[in-house]
Amino acid sequence: MKGGGDKKKNTQAMQFNHALGQHILKNPLIVQALVDKSALRNTDTVLEIGPGTGNMTVKMLDKVKKVIACELDPRMVAELQKRVQGTPFQSKLQMVVGDVIKTDLPFFDVCVANVPYQISSPLVFKLLLHRPFFRCAVLMFQREFAQRLVAQPGDKLYC
Repeated sequence: MKGGGDKKKNTQAMQFNHALGQHILKNPLIVQALVDKSALRNTDTVLEIGPGTGNMTVKMLDKVKKVIACELDPRMVAELQKRVQGTPFQSKLQMVVGDVIKTDLPFFDVCVANVPYQISSPLVFKLLLHRPFFRCAVLMFQREFAQRLVAQPGDKLYC
């Protein structure tokens, strides 16, 4: 059929802003691996950076005292709030709307994030300077940034 009648329609409910580095973590095995590696305790306050639609957030809310989710996109904030509305998780979720790099971070025990490439470097430095110290951070980076982060002096990726 001419005129594009057979083209697939975009069934994605929300358009993601790739300029903000938005990429939604959908693979349940990766979500579970990040949560497991975080060794979360029921007394923990977790800082999640860029929760998106909340796939990882709801897994963590089930295990911890509180999740502080820092999200730049108000559409994602609304989606996540809608997802937990009317559930026992609603009272355990605190949303911070804004740029995490420009935000004063609250107290937290653990930081978990699927980090947008654009903020990878500034976020690492911000977390390293954060006081009081937190127990751990489980951060997933784009491969290119991770390779630069672990490069040895003399390696072509070292900066």
